[in-house]
Amino acid sequence: MRFLLCFFLMAMMMGEKPQKIEDLRWKNRIVLYFPGKSGTFPKLSHELEEGVRERKIVYFVFDEILNSNSQVDFSNAYISEIRKKFGASCEEACWVLIGLDGGVKLRKEGELDWGYIFKTIDSMPMRRSEIGSKT
Repeated sequence: MRFLLCFFLMAMMMGEKPQKIEDLRWKNRIVLYFPGKSGTFPKLSHELEEGVRERKIVYFVFDEILNSNSQVDFSNAYISEIRKKFGASCEEACWVLIGLDGGVKLRKEGELDWGYIFKTIDSMPMRRSEIGSKT
């Protein structure tokens, strides 16, 4: 009986959507994009989608509404907190790369540069380890 109860509780917890960025720590790298007044988030090509997936990137676009490639359950208050913490100083578009450990790895103004993001991630020790374990 205890086994069934434990199994049921674990299954419920695994189905929960992340409520904070911290819930993604050690599972995903994160890109936060704040498009500003003139910024846009272009539709990802199949090649870019594959690169995002391969590098375990979850991205969030903080436009009028929050857009993401992941299902999350962020409250409006938390979204405002993230905007203030990471995007408040942006007059125009800017983005932030957060590593698997939850630390900010890059913060840049301007449109998203997926090539630069991929190159940066690929130079990180944990990513090198991931690549090495695939071969």
